[in-house]
Amino acid sequence: MSVLTNTFSKFSELRWIDRWNALQFAYYRLKAQLWYAGAFASLGKKTAIYKPLLLSNVHLASLGDRVLIRQGARIELIVTDPNALPRLTIGNDVNIEQNVHIVCGSSIEIHDNVTITGGCGIVDVEHPYEDVHDPRRIGARLRTRGNRVVIGEGSFIGFNAMILPNVVIGRHCVVGAHAVVTRDVPDYCVVAGNPARLIKRYSWQTKTWERSES
Repeated sequence: MSVLTNTFSKFSELRWIDRWNALQFAYYRLKAQLWYAGAFASLGKKTAIYKPLLLSNVHLASLGDRVLIRQGARIELIVTDPNALPRLTIGNDVNIEQNVHIVCGSSIEIHDNVTITGGCGIVDVEHPYEDVHDPRRIGARLRTRGNRVVIGEGSFIGFNAMILPNVVIGRHCVVGAHAVVTRDVPDYCVVAGNPARLIKRYSWQTKTWERSES
């Protein structure tokens, strides 16, 4: 049996709603290659982009293979200095679910096999408020130079979590729903809360996830 025949046979066995979902996915994957590939610095194979809310300066962003970006994504790269352009890199097999907001003014790296669930925010920009004599509203002030965010391979970011500037999240980490991450998270850790604190850490000595006393 040919690959095409086998694929059609599996498709025909699906329930109608699953067939509809599969057709939608195929459409948005094709649209990514035909429409969005020219908008990004690079866009990998089998990447699907559903209906984004906003894509701004994504010619400075690179997407890997098999990236999935769901509806309502707001991906903004902010240029404050033409001599220091921002850079957003998203690795292979990354899921970005609905209504995720990513703002990159300097450097954001999302490594392979990361899952970012709905409603999350990832930002490397700051709004300095210290100068009370500055006539600009705080929301119009931006500090970006030298900032960065890194999300390590295989990590999972829970619903509505916020990743703030100058945070490095290690490999195989879990960030709990509604967490606000303000500092680095080591590899193989679970964090939760506002501000996020360490809940569990995997021990290679005992081969178990151990609760933190902090």
